[in-house]
Amino acid sequence: MISINSYPLVKNHNIYNKIGAKTVNTFGSTDVSDYIAKGDKALNENRFDEALKSYRTANQQDPTNNKIYRKLAKTYFHMKDYASSQMHYKTYLENAPDDAEGWIEYGEAQRKAGYYQKAIESFEQAKKIDPSNDLAQRSILETRNNIVAMYSPERAKKEKNEYAAKNLMQALQMTINYMSPEYMKDLENVQVQFGETASMGGTPNIAQYENYKKTITVSDSYIYAAPQVIAAYLTHESVHAKDADAYTSVHEEQDAYEIATDFWINHANGIGDPEMDYAAGLYKQSPQTLRNRVEEIYKLRDPSIAMTSPNHPPDKLFHWGTKKNKAASQSIKEYNVIA
Repeated sequence: MISINSYPLVKNHNIYNKIGAKTVNTFGSTDVSDYIAKGDKALNENRFDEALKSYRTANQQDPTNNKIYRKLAKTYFHMKDYASSQMHYKTYLENAPDDAEGWIEYGEAQRKAGYYQKAIESFEQAKKIDPSNDLAQRSILETRNNIVAMYSPERAKKEKNEYAAKNLMQALQMTINYMSPEYMKDLENVQVQFGETASMGGTPNIAQYENYKKTITVSDSYIYAAPQVIAAYLTHESVHAKDADAYTSVHEEQDAYEIATDFWINHANGIGDPEMDYAAGLYKQSPQTLRNRVEEIYKLRDPSIAMTSPNHPPDKLFHWGTKKNKAASQSIKEYNVIA
């Protein structure tokens, strides 16, 4: 499952002037939008040096534009310059103290640098701002495990494995309870696990299905996620697993997102997840709004993706018997990983 929240709406954050803090604002006196746009494009394409150059130019021309500090911080983070990343997050948050996502990103930069206690404090600040934020909570749990690992790696590994097994079982039970018995019967031989997932555009999949292994894998970065978060992604991947083939399509992805979103709307139970909340917001506008967004993103990801696939649903273009007309014999792309 890849993100359909790749291009979120710009959020307006309240800006506070603090004693001793550098005063910045979201509306700079100089138009640096072209430099920011170039930086954003380069960052999305993992061209970090180019992104950094564009953001630096924008920052030099308009040092009062607060959002640039966050973009610089993100870029430095991807370049693994965690010291510079923290410095720019600090400046950004001094002037946008109510941005929970910013605090989480700051905490992650601290965690990567090995400042575990400071990271926990940043994650807790994010949770204070947004108590429903599951990413803040699972980041706290992950960092606590990092601290244990400093003194007893074996104990940390054991505790993490035990947590993963218990959490995955709970999430799987939620999925089973949500899906019909007839639906789940087709998935009896499918394995479910946490593990490393393939990357799409430089970002690891949250979850994926591999038909040749008959396996659904949820990213191990989600081990400490709330079970309903994991279950939402399992319901998505179960659509691919039920088809039991190495093909996907726009229609299949649309149905997978619609099923997962319906689960999320009815079972989130006060937990927030950016990806699922975004999908739910689109679905509440209308199911077709969500389906349109899914089609847009998957066609951007893979322009050759088919609208339909053999088992989702059977279409007049797909005839797998001995007789095939010209249209039916068109090759359909296979995928090693379906996200």
